[in-house]
Amino acid sequence: MNASQVNHSIELSRFCFDSSPMAGRVPGVRNRLAAFLLAALTMPVFLPSVHGQEVKVGVLDMARVFGEYYKTKEAEKNLSSRKEGARKEVADQEAKLKELLEKINGLQKSMKDPELTVAVKSERQKQANQVIGEARAVRSELLEFARRRELQLLEMFNRERDVLLKEIRDEVTKHASQAGYDLVLDRSARGKQGILFLLYSKDARDFSSEMIAKLNAGAK
Repeated sequence: MNASQVNHSIELSRFCFDSSPMAGRVPGVRNRLAAFLLAALTMPVFLPSVHGQEVKVGVLDMARVFGEYYKTKEAEKNLSSRKEGARKEVADQEAKLKELLEKINGLQKSMKDPELTVAVKSERQKQANQVIGEARAVRSELLEFARRRELQLLEMFNRERDVLLKEIRDEVTKHASQAGYDLVLDRSARGKQGILFLLYSKDARDFSSEMIAKLNAGAK
């Protein structure tokens, strides 16, 4: 084990926790939200009049609504706090690993002393091997901890996201029913190629701001 291996371990562990909260890592959780969180409200079709009656269509920017919902911001803060705690735990393991590395380097350097007897060199080599084994165990534990904690944070995020989305979806459904909308389209939803589903809507009314105001009415 050498310095480059230790640094590689540290970089791998940091990668798990350096993404921004709720906004996610590149290409970004927020960019993915419209795809797998909000597609249920998206219908990329345009319906003709039914029996001579016009179809009332509403438009909503769900990515904006989700992002400006006060509970989303609270969840972001909580997630950020959890990530910071995980970073500190990783930092403790990193410090221990670096300390072991320095000890290994010291033992290996001392063995080059020509004045040492064969017996002393043999003893120091034995000590170095023991420390190397300990360093490998710490390195393995560090990577496993980072992997496990990343999964835990992701699961927490998914649960919180689903709860918030249901709250938003219920409020949107209630508002759409009261306002008499036949169809609500999500202007932020994109296809696999990153192309917006909703390219043009002549008469559809965007009520995103109304929904944000309603959802945030209960904010403290």
